[in-house]
Amino acid sequence: MQELGAAEIIYTDIHRDGTLSGPNLDALRELAAVVDIPIIASGGVSSVTDLLSLLALEPQGVTGAIVGRALYTEDISLREAVRAVGSGRIQDIPPHGFSTFA
Repeated sequence: MQELGAAEIIYTDIHRDGTLSGPNLDALRELAAVVDIPIIASGGVSSVTDLLSLLALEPQGVTGAIVGRALYTEDISLREAVRAVGSGRIQDIPPHGFSTFA
């Protein structure tokens, strides 16, 4: 898709999506190693710690995260998430819980 002009990739680990079992960091690292476009992580995010783990992958190309169920179950509050990754780093926070690191 990168060769066809995709501007970024949303990588959803469907085996983790909705499970609150943590993102697939290994798969994200592998994908980041072979593409040059930004990657948005999705699937399994369950805590602020998960968001910080994803933020650590930013230099490799993981530039954002989708947080869904963890917001609905209140395992993560939006306020905690913004505080954890730094309010100046959030580009956009639509009501459905999607955010990207700036």
